[in-house]
Amino acid sequence: MKTKPANHSYYAKKADELFMSPYRGQRCEVCGSTYQTCFHHVVPKSRSKALRYDPRNGIVLCQRHHCHGNDLAPHSLNSMAVDRFMVWFKTNHHDRYQWIVENEKVDRKYSYRAALENMKAGRMAWVDEETAARSEPLA
Repeated sequence: MKTKPANHSYYAKKADELFMSPYRGQRCEVCGSTYQTCFHHVVPKSRSKALRYDPRNGIVLCQRHHCHGNDLAPHSLNSMAVDRFMVWFKTNHHDRYQWIVENEKVDRKYSYRAALENMKAGRMAWVDEETAARSEPLA
């Protein structure tokens, strides 16, 4: 029986796992906790493919400050907590916020398979094949 070739969602999932794995266990940038931390994308992955694998588009948050908190959490069901998170992010990471606003609308053709291969080789995810061939792996 033939197996199906890996599809778009397979490579997107694998690239997401590879990109986010170094951020697990780091300190939450709000409270300093290391319990169940993860990388939060300020601009959602679904809204900007250009910023999907860029570390400047996110911060490390614990579960309380990522989804479950009512004081400051971007994925909380409490809309005031979501608003407080954005105010906190703009105040504490103003340069990164400005960079995100300027780069959110970048529009190019992307391949998740190429992004996965670039990250495995230690390069930035979104580089074209010509640039990837010339660039040295990240240290």
